[in-house]
Amino acid sequence: MPKVTIKNHEISYSFNGVSGDTGSPKVVLIHGAGGQEIDWPMAWRSPKDQTKSMGLTPSNHGVARLFNAGLDDYSIYAVDLPGHGKSEGKSKSSIDEYSSDIIDFIDAMDLENVCLVGHSMGAAIALNASLSHHWRICAVVAIGGASKMIVNEAILEGLQNTFETTVDSIVKYSWHKKTGAIADSQLMAGYFREKAKQRILDAGSKTVHGDFLACSKFDLSERLEEIADPVLIIASDCDRMVPLNASWEMAQKLPNAKFILLEGCGHFQHIEQTSKVAKEFLSFLGDVGPR
Repeated sequence: MPKVTIKNHEISYSFNGVSGDTGSPKVVLIHGAGGQEIDWPMAWRSPKDQTKSMGLTPSNHGVARLFNAGLDDYSIYAVDLPGHGKSEGKSKSSIDEYSSDIIDFIDAMDLENVCLVGHSMGAAIALNASLSHHWRICAVVAIGGASKMIVNEAILEGLQNTFETTVDSIVKYSWHKKTGAIADSQLMAGYFREKAKQRILDAGSKTVHGDFLACSKFDLSERLEEIADPVLIIASDCDRMVPLNASWEMAQKLPNAKFILLEGCGHFQHIEQTSKVAKEFLSFLGDVGPR
């Protein structure tokens, strides 16, 4: 995977190899707490037909290939945050620091008209970065995010003292019970959950605790009116990590927001209902257009 140097350490990222139309938005994907760039659908990160045919979406949520294919018109970069995945550097314990890293990344890559797309903690990072009014940022997509993220003290304590047990609980509450329903819903749901669990465990206690601590301190509730960029908010009715009402209340306070509700979906919206999320994402990118 390619790397770029920011703050004297290398940041790893994937690139779908698409140059895109002149002036069209460039997409930067930001993963959640304890995550990696591979947490995003493979069909979003690669233009190869073979990856799109894999789907990574439940069979009862529409045809993923049609909408995923539309993303081939856009340049897509998926970042490993510092201390995550293949990136060097230390993980952080504040959203401000991660937002600074993302701005440094798009500066180092000389990207213009950037649509920041974040999931969970990544959504917080994207929203916070938008507050900078950086000229390179043109839009934000917040998936499973809110302006204030509530983290139970028991989770923070557990991530330090009973790491694996606490990760089990986090993963349990992150996914809808029918996730991955292709042939055997429970079998596939188990596959997705186990993959997510292993990635978080691989990140390690210090990194994951720092990420959740960063989320616990994050609160943009009183500053949402300062975000001028258009924001797409994708939330779901069965999200037990970021309650639906928290995302809805954020949408009401943002000056230029579009709110999408997914039904029968948990916290990993972009994996659990890939085609629906891709459809809304594509429509939003079309509305944003070139600056």
